[in-house]
Amino acid sequence: MAPLSRRGPYRVLRGDLGIVGMRGQVFAPESGHRVPAIAVGHTWMADSRRYRDLLYHFASWGFVTVAPDDNTGFFASDVGLAADLRSALAVVSRVPLGSGAVTVDPDRIGLVGHGFGAAAAVMAAADQPILGQPAPAVAGVAALFPAPTTSMLLPAAGLVTAPGLIVAGAGELNTLEANALPLAQAYAGDVALRTVPKGNARDLLERRTVKSLIGMNGSDRAVHGLVRAACTGFLLHTVAGDAEYRAFSDADSSLGKLGVIDLDDPPVQPVDPVSHLLGVKPRKRRTRKS
Repeated sequence: MAPLSRRGPYRVLRGDLGIVGMRGQVFAPESGHRVPAIAVGHTWMADSRRYRDLLYHFASWGFVTVAPDDNTGFFASDVGLAADLRSALAVVSRVPLGSGAVTVDPDRIGLVGHGFGAAAAVMAAADQPILGQPAPAVAGVAALFPAPTTSMLLPAAGLVTAPGLIVAGAGELNTLEANALPLAQAYAGDVALRTVPKGNARDLLERRTVKSLIGMNGSDRAVHGLVRAACTGFLLHTVAGDAEYRAFSDADSSLGKLGVIDLDDPPVQPVDPVSHLLGVKPRKRRTRKS
């Protein structure tokens, strides 16, 4: 976990998807033939600029990382973003990147999403056409702090056979804003559900301020470190095919401070979803004096 929370060994190049008619960014290792690739979906009312350090991090570990920037408005579509993720992967899988020194292995591709984008990533991985696009052969799916979107999401999860990683806040497994537990239970493939102590979806978003010049991107550093380490290890095993990182795909393995959720015996949520949204705290049990 500690090495994976830091930048990887590859020098990173950045490009713009505008050259191929898409809005968004692409980060890639400086060179490499048939390297793995991932597409990253943004949360609601955000875009790829809120994930620059995370995208850079994945690329530094050898992944061509593409992040489309459509469906960023108030009426964004999860299906639309899922189609964008598929399109972005198709683009980088077919054309050389950089000065032609980087090519993608179409048999080693994966999907990552945050919040609203986590739902889109799962839908993009489902074995069904989306807006006329065929299903890609995805090797791994990481859903970070997933949020409920439309009624199509859980049935789509039942059509995903690629290994999955779901990361959620310890107190946000099943609320009006988070659906990590139902998503994991609906997921057809092998899935690991892990929790971040004292973390939530907002902690992953980056903000560009003056502090960015000294390496502070506005996200919660502890949460960001845990998530990028767990996600990078998972992707190295499932997408890149490196057996050294197989523990990151094992639903029962302990990874640093991340919690492990048993889907057959999940924890009971202390307050109902509506109370959680309103900020109601669990009641403290009073101990009787003898």
